[in-house]
Amino acid sequence: MRKKAIHAGILACVFVVAIIIFSYAVNRNHVDMTADIGNASLPQVSFTHDSYTFNTLAGYTNEMEMATMRDQITPVMDGKISMQVKENDKTVRSASYEIYSIDGRKKLYSADLELKENAAQIEIPEKVLEEGERFLRVTLSFDDDERAYYYTRISDGSNWNMNRCMAYIKNFFDKERDKDAAAELQSALEPSSEGDNTTYQTVTIHSDFEHVTWGDLAPEIVGDVRWDIKEANSMYMSVLLTYQVDCKGEGENETDRYNVKEFFRVRYSENQQMYLLDYNRTMNQLFDGEENDIDENGVLLGVTDSDVDYLINQEGTVVSFVQERELWNYNKENDELSRVFSYEDSGSQNAQNGYDQHSVQLVSMDEDGSTTFTVSGYVNRGTHEGEVGVSVYYYDINKNSVEEKVFIPSTKSYPVLTNDPGKLLYYSNSSGKLYVMQEGTLYEVDLVNNTRTTLVTNLETGQYVSSGDGHLLAYQKDGEINNATQIEVLNLSTGKGYQVEAGADESIRPLGFIRNDFVFGTARSGDSGTTASGETVLPMYRLEIRNQKNETVKDYQADNIFILDVVFENDMATLKRAVKSGDFYTYTSEDYITNNEEREESNITIDSYTSELKGREMRITYEDGVDDSSPKILKPQLTIAREQMTLSFDSPSRKGTYYVYGYGELQGIYQNAGYAVQRASEFSGVAVTSRLANVYESGNRPSAYEISDLGDTAVREGESTLEACMRIILASAGNEIDFQKDMEDGESIIDFIGSQVSGEALELSDCRTEDVLYLIGQGTPVAALTGNGNAVLLTGYSRTNVQYLNLSTQEVDTVTFEEMDQMVNASGNTFVGYTQ
Repeated sequence: MRKKAIHAGILACVFVVAIIIFSYAVNRNHVDMTADIGNASLPQVSFTHDSYTFNTLAGYTNEMEMATMRDQITPVMDGKISMQVKENDKTVRSASYEIYSIDGRKKLYSADLELKENAAQIEIPEKVLEEGERFLRVTLSFDDDERAYYYTRISDGSNWNMNRCMAYIKNFFDKERDKDAAAELQSALEPSSEGDNTTYQTVTIHSDFEHVTWGDLAPEIVGDVRWDIKEANSMYMSVLLTYQVDCKGEGENETDRYNVKEFFRVRYSENQQMYLLDYNRTMNQLFDGEENDIDENGVLLGVTDSDVDYLINQEGTVVSFVQERELWNYNKENDELSRVFSYEDSGSQNAQNGYDQHSVQLVSMDEDGSTTFTVSGYVNRGTHEGEVGVSVYYYDINKNSVEEKVFIPSTKSYPVLTNDPGKLLYYSNSSGKLYVMQEGTLYEVDLVNNTRTTLVTNLETGQYVSSGDGHLLAYQKDGEINNATQIEVLNLSTGKGYQVEAGADESIRPLGFIRNDFVFGTARSGDSGTTASGETVLPMYRLEIRNQKNETVKDYQADNIFILDVVFENDMATLKRAVKSGDFYTYTSEDYITNNEEREESNITIDSYTSELKGREMRITYEDGVDDSSPKILKPQLTIAREQMTLSFDSPSRKGTYYVYGYGELQGIYQNAGYAVQRASEFSGVAVTSRLANVYESGNRPSAYEISDLGDTAVREGESTLEACMRIILASAGNEIDFQKDMEDGESIIDFIGSQVSGEALELSDCRTEDVLYLIGQGTPVAALTGNGNAVLLTGYSRTNVQYLNLSTQEVDTVTFEEMDQMVNASGNTFVGYTQ
């Protein structure tokens, strides 16, 4: 039910190189104990400039993989950063800081910090910031000899127009809740059909004035508003506000509480005008189980995301559901409502308890309503406070207890982690077994007897995939990825499965799951060919989808259309298609396959309804109604093992992985650079490599740019124009490569460059000319592929035109963006770029 975006052949690449470490401090005769997880104890760190406090950071008790910690960015003003520390239960004994390169691999500077009244000035040497963004890590040491680490990107903020941008956002934020005062905001909005004016759950720059100003909800801010600067440069600033509001409820004297995220992207222009470039506000109602949360129809969830994660028992008497990182269980038969899991504590004023960098995911439900679930991300409080990882829990409805079965720590940030764990991690409470994939080996871990059994070995990347919750796994049983003829599909919850076999002279490969339906592709050995960038490929000519009964529910095939790649996102598969001309494959229009799987028939459903006050609301509806709308509220006890088996998984950063950030959050992880750029463009966001080199950034390039010094541009003997383009591009970045001497036959230029230099070649297929101008604006030429292995070199642009060098004639020409799009149409609008 959570949003995910994973490349078809590498659904959970983090597990491919996973390291499983078994704790040897395991007591086989362990005794469970009731745990009081207490309040958050780690201090928070924040930063200030003039009257603004922003970028409140949580502390991590393990050193994190820095390149995954790309969240906030903090300005360096006059060589300094003003820092504040808010202590909780732990007393800070000493503090220090370190500055690293943006990929986190090289330490550039370090020094101790002197805290005075929980504040400090961090000195940043000018030379450290000469090459752009860096990482700052602050370390706080405590009286108990423990320490916590705090991470943020930093950059020279002198050209951010920070005060003007922050003042504009504050003015908008302060006035949006007062319709009279908000009248001046109307000119900044862009109301259109793109806005959904049936709901307050998501409000955008395209929504109408009534929804932007909260209708008749009369919101009142509760507690502090957290300001996080997400992106900032001389061209624009992006800020995310996170806070809670109490709004007017539908009953007399009722109020409802909501979690709100409000995103602003603003620009201060050369003509000294402020512009609202983008705006996005989401609000999700908190469920508290109080009176009027259940009526004669069912459980009222209110204004929240329509994609509700829920499970139902077979009798249709018990439902478990997740709302705003809390797990609830409603037992209609016993008239009981249980708040199964939450880091929030209604009786505490500790804001860190409500830190939102984690998610709850349902795994399975027993017949009696007992529920297995996972909690992924940052641990706000308790035994693992300050760590990031995945906890597997079991809620026993009869004992009214929650038991943590295993904790799997990680050194990756929550946004990156949340795209990985459930993919190849599954726990079955009935058997007490955990299934994990490690380096192509599937292990069955018995958490009761503390044993490990090997089930499958020697799988390579792309040879296996799994469902969103991990209970379905499909893998190739024989051969390699392009010649395997058998696929085994396993249901880890039941131990049952089925096999898929290829036809004569064909091979099959697993692609992914759309919910519980398995998607695989079929290829013919005679269809081998090369792409516009020279990569040898064996595309699929057919896709098939089968349900859990091994029945074909969809067969996809089109004349002379082949499938090079599949991206799964939001229960939809995006097919990257190509047509063949001779031995060459060129990209053509995408196609889409959506989920048609119906939930098993039940008397419990998720429905929406509309109220005059709140617009569209969500409800868990009981077909036969609910007799008692005031159930008994239960709070289960949490039990943990005194000695508990601990697993660990992590992986190094890999080339060919791209992160897309938009609306202040990580929106997806992709293994296709072109698709990542498309998605970043849709969000007006940023696409970066796994080492945080920018591939695309919306709105942050000069309006015109030209690269003049290209060195030797002559095409050498035996060299294709594409190879010549890439040689020139790499030389401009300080890398000398001889393609004719070093590149093997059949090796793609992308793979070859990746093996030779620390930077990364980027195959940007199905992109517009405007999408690649960011790279040119950074001083790096881009190759535009015109078909049949030929290319021209893009060296500059203006507001409407792009300049290119024809290496065959050594002539420079200028065409419009649209004309260049037509020139590269034969290659499937493919460009090849490079980033350090």
